[in-house]
Amino acid sequence: MRKKNATIYDVAEAAYVSIATVSRVINGGSNVRPEMRERVNAAIRQLEFRPQVVTKSGDPNRVWAVGLAYPLYEHSDIYNATPEEDENVLFMDSVIRGASTQASLLGYSLFSSAIPFNHSGGSHPLQKLSRAVDAVIITDRLSLDVGAMRFAKRMQAVHLSGAPGENFGSIVRVDNELGMAQIVEHLVNVHGVRDFGFVSGVANSPDSETRQRAFLAEIEKHGGVVRPGNVLSGEFSMSCAADELEKYLRADHVMPQAWVSANDQMALGLMKTLARHNIQVPGDVLVTGFDDVPMARKSTPGLTTVHQSFLELGATAVEAAVGLLDGTIEKGSTVMLPTELVVRGSCGC
Repeated sequence: MRKKNATIYDVAEAAYVSIATVSRVINGGSNVRPEMRERVNAAIRQLEFRPQVVTKSGDPNRVWAVGLAYPLYEHSDIYNATPEEDENVLFMDSVIRGASTQASLLGYSLFSSAIPFNHSGGSHPLQKLSRAVDAVIITDRLSLDVGAMRFAKRMQAVHLSGAPGENFGSIVRVDNELGMAQIVEHLVNVHGVRDFGFVSGVANSPDSETRQRAFLAEIEKHGGVVRPGNVLSGEFSMSCAADELEKYLRADHVMPQAWVSANDQMALGLMKTLARHNIQVPGDVLVTGFDDVPMARKSTPGLTTVHQSFLELGATAVEAAVGLLDGTIEKGSTVMLPTELVVRGSCGC
């Protein structure tokens, strides 16, 4: 079905890939899997898409730079982290690397900046960043900083992992709903789980809230239950989730058949605590995560999780920011990136 004046975003949606993947196919990049390349080319043919070339001579007022802002406390944990936690926080490095690569391909520079959370006194760091860039990308947790959001909403801004209805130029997020549905469906249909526990992330985080809503909707659909006391708040942190499970075990709750975590760090924190108490995973309880960070592949047992590409997330955010600047995408648009269930040993497979 041909779409008049189809954009790169239409192609990405039709092929169920990221914008960055479409861009690599169009530009002849070699690091695209053959099946993805064929899906993109099929969508291009179907939509009769014709790439538009934007040159730097088109707008003398641009500085040809995009900013990427993330909370300082996400990075500060590195200095005192365990080796496992240290490797887990590298997801932001991957987002920055993907964003920087895509910015360079589009003729832009990327300025990344760690913003102190709830900054007080003097000019806000995001205000300083805004003076040096044409558009800004805000990460999930920084959206909880009122001061940062005040400046972001005055700019061409992209929110990573935002929620629909926000006053943002564009939202780039992963398909949390599909990923969580795949996790629950797998646990129910393959392992017969009906009694669930859940570990949530940071309060008011769009990613955390969306994943929890999707989890609850899916277990209701399959006739599962979450008994009182079997929802923990892990703050997206390995150590916090471990501490919460310690309190849970001291309270002598009845363990669910499976713990579903809103990210991998919390799931790995659960697994370490369970091992200290000689509770076997998956023999006594199943554990799953979300994100597919490097440690998920190296843990014992390997962590069943939902894969998302942080490189693609960063690259797509830059594509969206440039699209806002060029007028090729509408304000208020949402770009959804695909997710994929990754089955390993922690669920009993």
